[in-house]
Amino acid sequence: MPGTKKSRRVIAVCIGIAVLMVGAGYWFLSRPNWPATDPKLTTHVQSAPDWPVVFTSRTAPASLQAAADEGEEFTFPGKPLWQASEGRLRLLLPNGEVSELTWDRPLDDGQTLIDVMSPSVSPDGTKIVFAGRKPAPNHGHFRLYEINVDGTGLKQLTGGPNDSGATAVPPMRYAEDGETMLSDRKRRQTDYDDIDPIYAPGGHIVFVSSRTPDLGRDHARRSTTLWIMRDDGTEKRPLSANRNNDRWPWLTDNGYVIFSLWSRNREVVSADRTTITPYEPGQEFATAPTDNWMAAHIEPNADFFGGLIKVSEPVWRPRPLHNGRYAFMTNLDGATDEVTVVQAVGGTITSAPSSIAAGSTLPPSAEAQLIRGPNVDASGKPLQLTCPSPAPPDKILLAGSTPEENGEWNTSRYGLYVAKDDWPQAENTAQDVELTLLFDDPKFVDAEPVAVVPRVIHYDYQPLEYGDGTADVEFADGTTYHGPTGETHNSMVYMQNNKDVPGQKSDADEWPIFSAPPTGSIDSIRIFASHRDRFDDPDQPRTPGGWNMLLDVPMEDTAFRFRLPPGTPTVLAGFDADGRVTQWTSPAHDESGKPIKFYAFAGDHYSGTRMGFPHFCTGCHAGHSGTPKLQNRPQR
Repeated sequence: MPGTKKSRRVIAVCIGIAVLMVGAGYWFLSRPNWPATDPKLTTHVQSAPDWPVVFTSRTAPASLQAAADEGEEFTFPGKPLWQASEGRLRLLLPNGEVSELTWDRPLDDGQTLIDVMSPSVSPDGTKIVFAGRKPAPNHGHFRLYEINVDGTGLKQLTGGPNDSGATAVPPMRYAEDGETMLSDRKRRQTDYDDIDPIYAPGGHIVFVSSRTPDLGRDHARRSTTLWIMRDDGTEKRPLSANRNNDRWPWLTDNGYVIFSLWSRNREVVSADRTTITPYEPGQEFATAPTDNWMAAHIEPNADFFGGLIKVSEPVWRPRPLHNGRYAFMTNLDGATDEVTVVQAVGGTITSAPSSIAAGSTLPPSAEAQLIRGPNVDASGKPLQLTCPSPAPPDKILLAGSTPEENGEWNTSRYGLYVAKDDWPQAENTAQDVELTLLFDDPKFVDAEPVAVVPRVIHYDYQPLEYGDGTADVEFADGTTYHGPTGETHNSMVYMQNNKDVPGQKSDADEWPIFSAPPTGSIDSIRIFASHRDRFDDPDQPRTPGGWNMLLDVPMEDTAFRFRLPPGTPTVLAGFDADGRVTQWTSPAHDESGKPIKFYAFAGDHYSGTRMGFPHFCTGCHAGHSGTPKLQNRPQR
């Protein structure tokens, strides 16, 4: 009785939505107090939302920028990142009133915050965690703060006197005079930024930080990685190991953390396939270096790391929607100065630059992968959309901007919008998605909206408790390490995870485009380290990190496992019995009719173990990087 089953599912989903909305309404009405509202801000409200919305109003669109700013700056206070001259945390209420949550509110030390970014709401809907910075004479770097949604309890979580700061000596080394050398302790406690916090299971907060000092491989941008700590600001531990930028985490309903990962790796498969080596322009290599933003996932305990969405377009600020898709901001068609929001199914993969043969061209797909939001508003004006965020039961919050009458873009025209999340077409109009302007303060960039509603998180995996994993590790060069370690493992090396997601059938009806390597073709896994920069040489401001092979681990049937010291950025490659990187061809062909050649090289990202935790990697090739638990989200 298929029809009966479908009807039951529809009824169950409708009941679930009704319960959610009734619960959210009761929760909102039962709140004892909301913060005092500002009548001047009410004049900027265009439409009242169904739920409270926390957001930021800033003098610059820095919150929308993914990569860290270019530059080194070795003098105090160090390189400023994502700063605006002024930023405020605000709350838009369903009655159409607006509250200032942070402006002119004193902290325990009597100081106030002049700039804020990246708010997140606790699962019970009662607290907001965000990044903020104090005025001069402070250093001006971002630290994490928390406030109750009723405007009480503003407090600092990171960067206090007991915070040890960076894991090693960071770039900043001189006082403002450019000559006086600062102490290592002063540098470590000053020269870093904490941003993008989210609440995580078990009383934790996951956030993004530049606490692991690094300027990347061949550029000068501070690296940012995921970190996790107790929600009181203690027990901080790194959760990822990118040498570039990890940004914008979000906690899914099953407890996974999804985020944007900048894959800008400079390592490639050598022309003879005997090793993985740093890229040098003008030389021949089997693969090409990467430079793209993808959506990735990881558990809060550092397990089950892998790709969520890999497309040729950048994937910025990915967020799960109630319709089962994921929304993210991107630029399309090479338009670097224009940004919009699109939707895609989890597991969508149309790009894998690290593992495809250099010069290869993927065949066009017969299926649409990206569902585009509107590029003009209801009146026909050009429209840019950013900052997607889910709202119950079927809505999406956005920040949007339209140009001035003369056609020039003015970033202060960014305002808050709401739309339905079930976008019906490959390309949609403002009318299709019922796009509605909520709030627009003409003096500020209004962005980063988050619905203040309770959420139920079902995370029932390994507890977030850890040891140090002390063990002996014998490296490939014959040296032995004894100390804290983490374990990396994979028991499904030949599994094809992406075959059922959109985009895997070519326009020539060939399938799948991204295939798994032949069973038994990988004899061993070799792990290569991309060591971080150092800034502790008395004469050299920056000592570039090196590159070397750490381990050669034999395959055991379809699995492998190994231990490494925590934190080092690594890449993995599968080698065949002849000692060459495993290669194979896809059932699909490129646009010229030639077969597509793939390599068993996980170069789309840097990975790293976390002390005392297992780290499950979802594969070292394009066909394996999907995540079924995040692809098959329940539909409403």
